[in-house]
Amino acid sequence: MRLTRLSLAAALALCVAVPAIAEENATVVEPVASAGEALARIAEGGLYAPYDLAFRHGLWSADATTADGVRVDVVVDGVTRALWTSAPGSTTPFLTAVQVRERLVAAGYTQIEDIEFDDGFWEAEARRADGVRVDLVLHPVTGVILAETIDGPGGTTPGGTILTADQIRAALTAAGYTQIRDLEFDDGFWEADARNAAGQRVELKIDPVTGAVVREERD
Repeated sequence: MRLTRLSLAAALALCVAVPAIAEENATVVEPVASAGEALARIAEGGLYAPYDLAFRHGLWSADATTADGVRVDVVVDGVTRALWTSAPGSTTPFLTAVQVRERLVAAGYTQIEDIEFDDGFWEAEARRADGVRVDLVLHPVTGVILAETIDGPGGTTPGGTILTADQIRAALTAAGYTQIRDLEFDDGFWEADARNAAGQRVELKIDPVTGAVVREERD
């Protein structure tokens, strides 16, 4: 099983604690605030051998195996603990590309391109009603737009201004990565190849605003 390198401090900041419910005998849902808790929730869902675990937009995503041996995508809500999978026959199926396009058109986007499912989320490029070109990330089941990023370094996201390549390189160096290469901005994230503190060659996905590594995968 492979676990990604995550900024758990960022995960904890994003997972808002659910307030206690005053009603007698009410159940308080505990947030999924760590990688270990996310793995436990996936196991509770009857799934096995999860890998490529990552946290972004308040959701944990991974690949896992069903009891029937089918590889599926799985997403866990960091606050409500809701779990969704791409397994055939799911009661809450993932959206199709056609449905994603329909939702974006209904929301006023035009020139919609490059709709793709990646790491548990739907992604697309489109033009807003004001003419600005943006990268979008959508919830795989509800279709809610989780992030809208103005293309490229210097652009903006709901979280702030996108860091430049030099700033990302500095953040990676400070985090212990070396031999950083192929640094590029793609689909709302910075990506790079590097060598981690253990000397392993890895592929990185980096938060465009904070510079934190949200996914590390052996190259």
